[in-house]
Amino acid sequence: MSRGKQMLREFGHAVREVAKEGAEESARAYYFSVYDRGFNEAAQTCLGVLSDATEELLARMKSGSLSKQEQALYARLTELTAEMDERLRNACQKEPSGDALPQPSGARSGQPTRLS
Repeated sequence: MSRGKQMLREFGHAVREVAKEGAEESARAYYFSVYDRGFNEAAQTCLGVLSDATEELLARMKSGSLSKQEQALYARLTELTAEMDERLRNACQKEPSGDALPQPSGARSGQPTRLS
């Protein structure tokens, strides 16, 4: 094989490798964007449930019909909402570790994960 053909073949292999790595990186970026979106939606749902309960108790408190036990519940819900918000923000700010993608809960160990 001539030196020109050999160089062309090596160049072709290099181009395929770069394309493959680019596709893997794109898949990883897409996966994390979907993962982030799901995380944010779940976080908003959790905080929304606590917020709705807190707002309901606050409205009843303003009308003067809240018992001492319900006032304590309101205070605790307010604390829990603030703590959950802080923990969710901290969890969201952490960078993914390593090259491994998180495995879906239904994935079997040792099986590759398909990204669609």
